[in-house]
Amino acid sequence: MPRTSRTKVHLSDDTIFILKEFEKKISHLESIITAQTKQPSSIPEVLQPSEVCTKMGWSRSKFEQFKREGLFRTFKIGGKVYVYTSDILALFPEGFFH
Repeated sequence: MPRTSRTKVHLSDDTIFILKEFEKKISHLESIITAQTKQPSSIPEVLQPSEVCTKMGWSRSKFEQFKREGLFRTFKIGGKVYVYTSDILALFPEGFFH
C-alpha cells in the first residue's frame, strides 16, 4: 500500500510564540501539582476528641455539647471516637490549625 503524503502545516511566528508560552505555563502547573501531591498534608483528615479539645481549649463536656447540637460529626473505629477535621475547619476556618 503506497504512503500518502501529508501536507506540512506552516505556522506563523505569533502562533509558534503562543504555543511555546502555553507549553511553559502547562509545565509550570504540572510541577506545582507534582510538588503538592508529593508533600503529605499537614492537616489530618480525622482527630480524636482530646486533640480537638486541646487545640480549641474546650473541656470534654463542651465538646459533647457541641456534638449534641450537631455542629460536627463523630464516628467510631475500633472503639475510639473520631471527628472529621473538615467539620471543625468549617466552624473555625481561621483559628484551628494556625
